[in-house]
Amino acid sequence: MEVVASHSDENWINLAGWQVLCLEETGSTNQDAMELSYQKPGEFVVWARHQTAGKGREDRQWYSHQDCSLTFSVVLRPDDEERQFLSRFTALGALALADLLKEACGLEAEIKWPNDVLISGKKISGILTETTWSGAAIDALIMGVGVNLRDEAFEETASQLRFPATSLQAEGCRIDSSQEFLEKLLDFVCKRREQIGSTRLIDEWNERLAFKGEFRLIKQYQGKTEMLCPVSINPDGSLNVRDQSGHTRVIQSAEFSASRSASEPSSS
Repeated sequence: MEVVASHSDENWINLAGWQVLCLEETGSTNQDAMELSYQKPGEFVVWARHQTAGKGREDRQWYSHQDCSLTFSVVLRPDDEERQFLSRFTALGALALADLLKEACGLEAEIKWPNDVLISGKKISGILTETTWSGAAIDALIMGVGVNLRDEAFEETASQLRFPATSLQAEGCRIDSSQEFLEKLLDFVCKRREQIGSTRLIDEWNERLAFKGEFRLIKQYQGKTEMLCPVSINPDGSLNVRDQSGHTRVIQSAEFSASRSASEPSSS
C-alpha cells in the first residue's frame, strides 16, 4: 500500500524499544497504522508532527496543528491472555499518560470514561482504540493518542468543542522536545501493559475516574440523554452509574457533557 511505499527506512527511529515511523504530515495516524499493520509484522508506532484528519469517537475529527499536538498511534498485537482484556487498552493509554504527567509536570490527571484525560476538569488528551481482524481473530489493536501540547492545538476550533480543552502549556508544563515526551510516554505504556489483566489497573482507573459523586448529563448511544452519577468501573471496562432515583445500573458506552445541570445544553 501507499503508506509503506512512500516511507523509506530513514523515516524509522527507535524510541523506548519501539520502532517509530516519523511523518512530517499525514491525514490520520490511526489510518496509517491500520493499513501498515497488514503489511508490517510486529508492534510499532506511527507518529505525525502534523495530522490533518485525525479520528475521534463517533467519527469526529481530532484537530492537530504543527508542533502544537502530540499525535501518534501504537500498533499492538495482543497475545491470547491480553485478548481477554481488550476493553482495558484505552485505559492503559490514559493511565500511562497520567503517570507521565505526574512525573514530568506534577499534574494530577483524571480520566473521563471511557477515553479522555482531563486536567483541572478540561480535556488534554483523547484516545481512540480500533481493531483489525484476520478472519474471526483479532490481528492488531490500534491505540491512537492525541495530546494538546499548546493552546494553538485547539484555538481555531474551540467553539466547536463539546468539552472544554486545555494544554500542557496552559497547565504550566513546558515540553521542550515532543520526541522526548513521546519516548517517555511509550515507556509508561509498556509498564502499564504489564498490568493489563490485574486488579491494580482497574483500581487505579477507578481512583482517577472523573466526576465521581457528581451528576452529569450523559448521552448514551441509544440516543437517550439524562443526568447520571458515575460510581465505579467494572473489570470489563463498563461503568456503574446512579440515576436521580437512586437506582444503579451499568452502561457500556456513553458521552459525558460538560454540563452539570439538565437545563444546560448537552452539546456544550
